[in-house]
Amino acid sequence: MKLVMCRIGRILDAAAVGMPTPNQHHAYRKIVLNEFGNQGFLPELEALLQQQGQDRNGQAKTAGKEVPR
Repeated sequence: MKLVMCRIGRILDAAAVGMPTPNQHHAYRKIVLNEFGNQGFLPELEALLQQQGQDRNGQAKTAGKEVPR
């Protein structure tokens, strides 16, 4: 999740340089955060990771448990 948010920040910083007005950047920022932030992609990604048996930190839920023979 931290990796996604870091990249979103870099995208928003790059967009700020290219936007002629603060209003345009504000609108772009809102769209990006809606799509990729806590109300968009992040919950979907978290659900997918949980479905695959991983926690948010990337560790498998079975880590450290003995495998039955």
